[in-house]
Amino acid sequence: MNIQITKSIINNTEINSVNAREIHEFLKVKTKFADWIKRAIEKYDFIENEDFSILKNGNGSNAFIDYIVTLEMGKELAMLENNPKGKKIRKEFIDFEVKGKTLINQQSQEIQILQGMLNTISKMDNRVTELEQTRRLENWQELNLIDTKNKKVYSIANKHDLINDKAMIRKLHSRVWKCLKKRFNVPRYNEIPAIYFNQAKTTISNLSFKDLLWA
Repeated sequence: MNIQITKSIINNTEINSVNAREIHEFLKVKTKFADWIKRAIEKYDFIENEDFSILKNGNGSNAFIDYIVTLEMGKELAMLENNPKGKKIRKEFIDFEVKGKTLINQQSQEIQILQGMLNTISKMDNRVTELEQTRRLENWQELNLIDTKNKKVYSIANKHDLINDKAMIRKLHSRVWKCLKKRFNVPRYNEIPAIYFNQAKTTISNLSFKDLLWA
């Protein structure tokens, strides 16, 4: 069958359609196309911009009009001549619709499967992020923070001539941890999430003597 099914805009909606002239030619109707289509429209109350749209072609004496019709209207036109060719057209249109619906259902299922996979990946990403944010400091990181704290305390002690004041040095050690716990809202410094390790080091390094006195 040489009748081409295409996408057209009818009633502001893109739908599958056919050119009624091709149906007329395939059926080998003896009546002129213009008379045949107008009679069909009048007999079956087809509505312009709902069942069909008009396409004007050519100019002057070469001008002619095509009728782009929906598949439903195409099936009706195919049965007008009540012959095997008309039945063949109707069957082809129905088969096309069935295949289209089957394809849409398959695509819908594939989309659902894909959406499910995306949801699973999203949950896994969220879980990884959650684990990353709650993972505790590793042993080497704890030791590194202790070393950073010690360097900060003795640097301040040397700068302010407190190196021999053991009570003050103990207080400074304690105040560093206090500042760190307050900054990250944890009860113990080693409960700071590993993801904030570098921030914790920076926090210690930026502490001043005044910060520790008022901590």
